[in-house]
Amino acid sequence: MQHVDWTARQVREVLVEAVTWARQYAGPVGPSSVRGSMPVYKATLEDHLEEGWGLPEIAGDEDEEDRPLRVPVAPDRADFLMAALSWQAVYLVNAGHPDLARTLSLWLHHATGKRGGKGFDAMLKKREISRGHAYRVRDRALGLIAQGLIADGVPND
Repeated sequence: MQHVDWTARQVREVLVEAVTWARQYAGPVGPSSVRGSMPVYKATLEDHLEEGWGLPEIAGDEDEEDRPLRVPVAPDRADFLMAALSWQAVYLVNAGHPDLARTLSLWLHHATGKRGGKGFDAMLKKREISRGHAYRVRDRALGLIAQGLIADGVPND
């Protein structure tokens, strides 16, 4: 029998894992007609210097140790992470809490980004939102998702 108790911390950990996994493995998004028909602009060295952009970076320039390691995910874990990506819609938006979902999405965006969560506080300051309030809203959202998962009998690992 699988364990069905969820905590806000467990939900947070799974959501961060799911978003990180999706960023690593998901392909381009959007209608293919838009992606393929967009004009391609390749800046020359003169463009870079004229605009003050500095020297152009070349893909594959970094050391092998700097590249993120892609760890294969088992198919059942991938299915679980795909389901986790919809938890905000199912347990927050559909339950009438779109603002909680929005705050949680913003936090996830910054927590899983390249800066490792450092941009969230700056974003809050720019929007004149209290840091304490934002984290309380995030925790409330995580708690509601945990309650929904328990009610639906979703097992955790």
